[in-house]
Amino acid sequence: MNRLKYLLMLVIMVFVFGACDDDDPNTDISVISLEKGEKNDFDKYLENILTEPYNIQFLYKWEDVESDMNYQLVPATYENSIKMANLVKYLCLDSYEEVAPSDFLKKYFPKMFMMVGSAAYRNNGTMVLGTAEGGLKITLYNINNLDVTNVEMLYEMYFRTIFHEFSHILHQTKDYTTDFDKISSTDYVGGSWNDAWDGKSSLDAGFISDYSSKEPNEDFVELIAHYITNTEESWAAKLEPASDSGKAKLTQKMTIVKSYMKEVWSIDMDELRTAIATRAAKLDEQDLDNITIE
Repeated sequence: MNRLKYLLMLVIMVFVFGACDDDDPNTDISVISLEKGEKNDFDKYLENILTEPYNIQFLYKWEDVESDMNYQLVPATYENSIKMANLVKYLCLDSYEEVAPSDFLKKYFPKMFMMVGSAAYRNNGTMVLGTAEGGLKITLYNINNLDVTNVEMLYEMYFRTIFHEFSHILHQTKDYTTDFDKISSTDYVGGSWNDAWDGKSSLDAGFISDYSSKEPNEDFVELIAHYITNTEESWAAKLEPASDSGKAKLTQKMTIVKSYMKEVWSIDMDELRTAIATRAAKLDEQDLDNITIE
């Protein structure tokens, strides 16, 4: 019996090693596949409206490595991801295209968008509206609660974040004058911005939002994000409650912001604001639910 087992094992070994000799590995062929499956119509649509013209990658399929592990998050729905892609194109990119120099967006706009279905909350109770990494990637949260009928909510939850982060890229590429920093130099509150204005208004100190009071760079980009998402009338109404000194500081700051955008980037802030407002007014006429493959 033992002799039979020995002979059987010998036959198997000869067969195995003989087979290996006849089937040497092809080192020119990788055994690792980086493909993520066949592209669906939405993937092709994203290539058409975002990737090819602007080199923007739009991530809507859940990827752990791209998400923030510090929060309990859920994926964005397919339907709302389509709506947000169409909104980014219509309300943001197309608005800039109307007033910005050629290739401005392709060269400077963030190159990756990550969609997250749920909201993310900090330990202090504040909600993370969006995050940016190195001027390359913007993560938008709470996509599953997207309401395309509420323009002000779209601004507050998503687009001021996009405009805010894009403006960081601009001033980090070509900085603004230090005269801006001096206007509120003694009023910035750093990391305590969230509770520094409890019971009083940051407007009175010359800040368009509480977060503006963190430091000059945040102040600068918050002004841009808020200015272009308010009409002339709503901007005036927003500043109305501010003290005289607060209004004076805000006016000084906006003069510098407008000059910077015009002289450095050839963008007229009022024209950009008009382009966004005009598109926002026609939002209910847009088909945001569908994709068209050309």
